[in-house]
Amino acid sequence: MKRTAIDEPKPLKRTAKYESRPLNRGKRRQLIELVEAFCRSKSLALTVLGRTKAWEYLDKPKAFRNAMKTRHLPGIPVHLQDQAALDAVATMRRYVESCLALTHAKARIFKQFDGIKRRYAFWLLQRYAHIGAVLRGEAPMPEHFTIGYLERKAVVRFLRRLLRGALGTSPRLRVRRSMALDSTLYRMFEHQGRLYVAISSMTKGKRLVIPLRGRGTIHGNIRIVWEQSRGTAVVHMPYDVKPPRTQPIGQNIGLDAGVTEVLAANTGDKFGIGHGRLLDWLSEETTAKGKARNKLHQLAKKAEAAGDIAKASRIRRHNLGGKKLRKRRAQGEAAVKTMVGMAVRQVLETTSAAVVVMEDLTHMRGRTKSRKLSRIVSRWARSALRERLEFRTQAGGSRLETVNAAYTSQTCPNPTCGYVHKDNRHGDRFHCLECGWDGDADVVAGMNLLSRLDDTEIHLWTPKERVKAILEARFRRRKETLLGTPLPAGL
Repeated sequence: MKRTAIDEPKPLKRTAKYESRPLNRGKRRQLIELVEAFCRSKSLALTVLGRTKAWEYLDKPKAFRNAMKTRHLPGIPVHLQDQAALDAVATMRRYVESCLALTHAKARIFKQFDGIKRRYAFWLLQRYAHIGAVLRGEAPMPEHFTIGYLERKAVVRFLRRLLRGALGTSPRLRVRRSMALDSTLYRMFEHQGRLYVAISSMTKGKRLVIPLRGRGTIHGNIRIVWEQSRGTAVVHMPYDVKPPRTQPIGQNIGLDAGVTEVLAANTGDKFGIGHGRLLDWLSEETTAKGKARNKLHQLAKKAEAAGDIAKASRIRRHNLGGKKLRKRRAQGEAAVKTMVGMAVRQVLETTSAAVVVMEDLTHMRGRTKSRKLSRIVSRWARSALRERLEFRTQAGGSRLETVNAAYTSQTCPNPTCGYVHKDNRHGDRFHCLECGWDGDADVVAGMNLLSRLDDTEIHLWTPKERVKAILEARFRRRKETLLGTPLPAGL
């Protein structure tokens, strides 16, 4: 099956960050002016790309850059506007990809269609221009295979209903504090042992010189991020990471992502043990802080209603600022990401697995049955876990495979049993009601995930109802083989 727009292979990259020394008032003003100019150009480009007719440019970024030259904003360097146009294309592409992932488009297509309709649906997802045509109700004809008009319209109607609600309003720039630059818009140099970056400014022929902390080499495309709270600029430089030529020779491993710990392996090992306690503490702290701030909001409202505007202003000024709150929230998120990164690194260093089998973390969204658990899981950096696993496995030469996770924590891993029932699991414990197999529920899930790697019946997008029917049929066949007679209906 061909790759689609939502899973184009991406090069393995890391980002080096270089923070500047505190900037004086003049340099701060120039940098803010430059960032604002870049963001104005990017906003204009995003407005143009907001029309699905323009989505053909998402497949041809350079063509869009050239087309935007006719919409040049006065007073802004042309080359800076070129970079803003390319950055807008990258932003819109990420937006479309995230919306497709949220709708679980592939799984829905796999469940809804088969044969030529399924092939056509996946063909439509291969290009952003095709996705835009679907949203306009058009049914483009593929070049390499033939499909009837009525079949094409049926697929388009389904995809349009699926995608229209998720895509919603096109992205807009809300936080204006960064800009993307290529190598023609800056240069690096050293002076008296200190590193500097000189950026093209709004004044022709003049550059804004920013002193950087530390030492290093900066080249290629970079991003400048303005940190208002610190009065500094941070240079983000992505660079390629070359994976090793030899693949690890360890055993394949199945990993289940959890809340109590970051990861549980099919071998019984657990990684990131303090993860649940950290999430619980962060959740309780957030809740307590929110309740206290709500009370202060109410006091401020009462003071305003009573005509005491000065008191309301004092409450808001001294107790309801967002600077410290944002800082503490960022610290909490950094702590979670650090624990996730340590757990992933420990898994790969300990096991040297050739293949790592996981569930698809992009599907793990939404509320849980418990409100408290929802708050805890909302702080769980799923994206960080997915990114760390993808990066670490590729960088180490391993292969990351995602499989269907339906009923993996409710199915007995005993090869002679395989009984599936929701009551097999009780919290973190697993006890098979049929054969008595006992163990940790997350470890059992890891064992079943690993077994799905070579399962020819259960694919990644197989509907969970179909998965359960397959598991129950296998259980019946095993029992009938052992007993030598057919089982009664309902067992």
